[in-house]
Amino acid sequence: MIRPTPVLLLAVLALGACRAPAHPVAARPSASLSPSPSISVLPPTTAPVKPVISKAGLAYFNTVALGVATGDKYSVVTKWTLPVVTVRVQGGDARARTCVNTVIADFNALTATSDLRLSANPADIEVHLAPVSKFKSLLPQYESGNDGWVNVQWSRLHYITGATVLVRSTGNNATDRCHLLREQLTEGMGLLGATKKYRSSIFYGEYYPTVTKYSAIDKEVIRLLYSEAVQPGDDKARVRASVTVK
Repeated sequence: MIRPTPVLLLAVLALGACRAPAHPVAARPSASLSPSPSISVLPPTTAPVKPVISKAGLAYFNTVALGVATGDKYSVVTKWTLPVVTVRVQGGDARARTCVNTVIADFNALTATSDLRLSANPADIEVHLAPVSKFKSLLPQYESGNDGWVNVQWSRLHYITGATVLVRSTGNNATDRCHLLREQLTEGMGLLGATKKYRSSIFYGEYYPTVTKYSAIDKEVIRLLYSEAVQPGDDKARVRASVTVK
């Protein structure tokens, strides 16, 4: 478990750590969430249209967008409010970079408020493809035994201000790396809960069939999080009041 940092917002969380098996199959990645100084955010000027979501989709949203696996638990929405969230990739081969491009395109096709965009400069989300032996030096919050990790910083108002992603680049195959990249980048957008319910989901919390695309229920969750109806700090009741359940 990651211990809370004694600063403005005392909340640090780690997602479902799994130890890597003996054979080279990626372990369930973990995540930590750390605070950053508060920056004011203006509320929306008009009431957003209520998104339509399935009953199962809303329940899953409550698990992966409001829930966390370990650490201090804040059962509210945490998301980016920037219209463009930049991503810089360091390390990795051409196949890994092609995967990142695909993940970004898939994510942007689902969001109405914040798009991901690659950058060659220091970015909002820093992605490191590296050997596991380098993870601790890249991110002190990393816990050994995990093939992927994301550390996310957010403000008092629960909007995200930065993230660092680690993905194992050796001892696994390109398909596993692509799974890790998709999951970690998506978690870095605020979907930090662990689940054992849908094996086809990118958020599946056990050893998994390698998932390299968003499932239908994943898409529902991403659309809702990055709709105008859901705001940072919204709890389960406020989210429910903001949607139409079909």
